Amino acid sequence: MLRGKDKEKYGDTELELDRERAKTELEEDMRAEARREYQRMVSSMREKVLEYMAVNPGAPLAEVAEKFGIKEHTVRAWKAHRTMGTYLGKSVPVPGEREDEPLFRLNKKKQRQQGFVLRKRQTSFIHYFDKTPEGIICPHFYILAFANGCPFECQYCYLNLTLRHWPEPTVFSNTARMFQEIREWLYSTKKPSVLNAGELSDSLVWDSEIKLTANLVPLFAEQSRHKLLLLTKSANIFELLKMDPSPQVIVSFSVNAPEVSARFEKKSPRPEKRLASAKALKLQGWNVRLRLDPVIPVPDWREIYKPVIGDINAIQPETVTLGSLRFFNNLRHHSKGGVEIFKYGVDERDPDGRWRVPSDLRLEMYEYFLKELKVPRVGLCKETRKMHQLLGIPCEDQSCNCSYD
Repeated sequence: MLRGKDKEKYGDTELELDRERAKTELEEDMRAEARREYQRMVSSMREKVLEYMAVNPGAPLAEVAEKFGIKEHTVRAWKAHRTMGTYLGKSVPVPGEREDEPLFRLNKKKQRQQGFVLRKRQTSFIHYFDKTPEGIICPHFYILAFANGCPFECQYCYLNLTLRHWPEPTVFSNTARMFQEIREWLYSTKKPSVLNAGELSDSLVWDSEIKLTANLVPLFAEQSRHKLLLLTKSANIFELLKMDPSPQVIVSFSVNAPEVSARFEKKSPRPEKRLASAKALKLQGWNVRLRLDPVIPVPDWREIYKPVIGDINAIQPETVTLGSLRFFNNLRHHSKGGVEIFKYGVDERDPDGRWRVPSDLRLEMYEYFLKELKVPRVGLCKETRKMHQLLGIPCEDQSCNCSYD
């Protein structure tokens, strides 16, 4: 038991500790409030920037950044997250939207079996893609974000980096709002445009379960201004084969040499199956395009790619798009399929910051493919302006996978 001075000394010490605790708690509260205020300011600024970009879809990102006094990469990141629907917040009720949607409605067990999860999308389903910087050739188009992610987990896929915080592929379930947005887009967008349903996911991989094309294709078939692009590494064409082909719908298959696919696309269907599906749709009358992308300079690459070039020539797609390996360097830290492929890339300080196959070797490969391909049109995907000029391929007016014509 404490007595006299000891008790007084203990009391002073305890009081001092109480003061320190109170001071620490106050400082923590002040820091927390400052963080909340900063987050409110950022959120407000973000909404203003995104609203401005929605009203001015063609505004260069550098111009937007300068107008609002922020960094260009911040504008780019905000736009990307809005496109992917990863800004979660309070859901705003949409007139006429039902709570339960019959189209993408599967129980949890069925979702796990198919390799995706269902959730509602909080932001717009349709966004304008115009992020390509000066010096890189890529046509502008619209993205339909019916889902985020893909089950194929190719080593080089940019979605491994873009969706690194979302480990499971997601299919968005509030489809009444999605189809309403599509109808409004078809009516209000005056310039003939492409709506790409394969930028953030694979267009056909879950088609037998969610019946996307059965509901989407008829909307495009009943008008003549805009085109739907279904981009896939799947061979799942069963739903499409049940429908009449439409000139307003493009089905595009990404393919590669079988040896390359076996090493870097281990979970995707074999290229032979994809090519067989492309051929079947072409014979039925669908507009079919093929992407030979990314071409990889593996040993004996000419001999390895020769058979797939022959198969492409036999199908005679309306367009073939060539693309070489390209990636942001930190993709290697998030790749789900391994890192072997990244040894083929070097940093040549290209305008978009991506690493690519060395330009001399890339030029050699493209010249070989352009010589061997006997198809109506060949374009390049996300290539430098300099490479287009060396090959004599038009820049802005080229025909490629995502172009309207």
